[in-house]
Amino acid sequence: MIPPAKWTCRNHCPYCFVSLHLDDKIPGDRKSNCKWKMFPIEYIIANWGIKITFKCEKCGHIHKNKSAEDDDIIKLDEIAKKYKNLLLN
Repeated sequence: MIPPAKWTCRNHCPYCFVSLHLDDKIPGDRKSNCKWKMFPIEYIIANWGIKITFKCEKCGHIHKNKSAEDDDIIKLDEIAKKYKNLLLN
């Protein structure tokens, strides 16, 4: 079980950053028919926090989500590089 984030909508595991492709066009709409795993492939750091880009392993859908305060950010760089190499090459 993954606890809810305090300040944002969490869509991923705070340890491995894997997500599920549940939303279609609007965050929270739960209208995707895919329901497959989404993996982090990159992230940006800005003054408002960290925004993580996820890619669906099955259909290729791209989605962005904010990091949560309890995400294991130290592991994010390594994990994103790993999945970016697997999913984009």
